[in-house]
Parts: sequence; C-alpha cells; structure tokens
Amino acid sequence: MDAAPFHIGITTNDLAASMRDLANALGVSWTAPATPPGLYHTVDGVPQPRPKSCISREGPVHIDLIEGRPGTIWETNGPRLHHYAYWTDDLEGDVTRLGTEGWSLEMTLPDEAGRPTLFAYLRRDDGFRLELIDDANRADYTARLRA
Repeated sequence: MDAAPFHIGITTNDLAASMRDLANALGVSWTAPATPPGLYHTVDGVPQPRPKSCISREGPVHIDLIEGRPGTIWETNGPRLHHYAYWTDDLEGDVTRLGTEGWSLEMTLPDEAGRPTLFAYLRRDDGFRLELIDDANRADYTARLRA
C-alpha cells in the first residue's frame, strides 16, 4: 500500500454546487460527472447503486467528489469527508493485514472465491474509512483524468 493517499473522497448532496464551490475555493477543474452502471454490495449484502462522481484533474492528491444518494454508504446532508484512497499492489494482503489491526471490510467486488478485487472500503469503529484500490486500475484512473 502506498504511504500517501492519491485521492480524498468527499460526499455531497449537491454535486453541481460542490463542484462550483470547490472549483472557486481551490482552483480545480473536474472530470465530467459520471454514473457507472451496476451495483456494489456491502459485505452485509446491502445493494449500493454506483454513485455519480467526478474527480479533480489537479493533484497530486485528487478530490473524488461523490453524490451521496439516500440509503447508500455515500448518503450525506452536505459536503463531508468520506474516505482516503490508496493504491495497493497487494489488495487481498492489505485487507487481511488491516483486518488484524481493527479495520472491517465494508465493501469490495469479491471474486468467485470471495477475495477482494479492484477496490475495498475498510472502516474502523470510529467511522474512519480507507479505500484501497488495486494498482491494476491505475491506467483507467489516469485515462479518466485526461478525458
């Protein structure tokens, strides 16, 4: 797992207003808001429609701005810090290691054997959340920033 986050996830109940406000305050520009198809599921089996989001083009730490819909893990009544995201070249190993340190797996895309793939949200009891993203997604992320 990288030592520094590459993006910070912020949830909001008004994506357009938050894009405008953060662009003005921080001088960032945004990728086009998009809602990928499909559903995620929490480890408890609760369906989570994939949220509409956009990413600040400027970095090195980007902002992943996420529209938090009611009933999802991104739900919010205003802009809020949601997670810190880190690249990892050993997603399964990092999820296991963090689990022994008190983090709980909240959501991932499991393979047929139940192992995490692509990404994982992990939470502590105090609500602090990390997102680990497999290095295999780095090229897709970079392409989204350039689109």
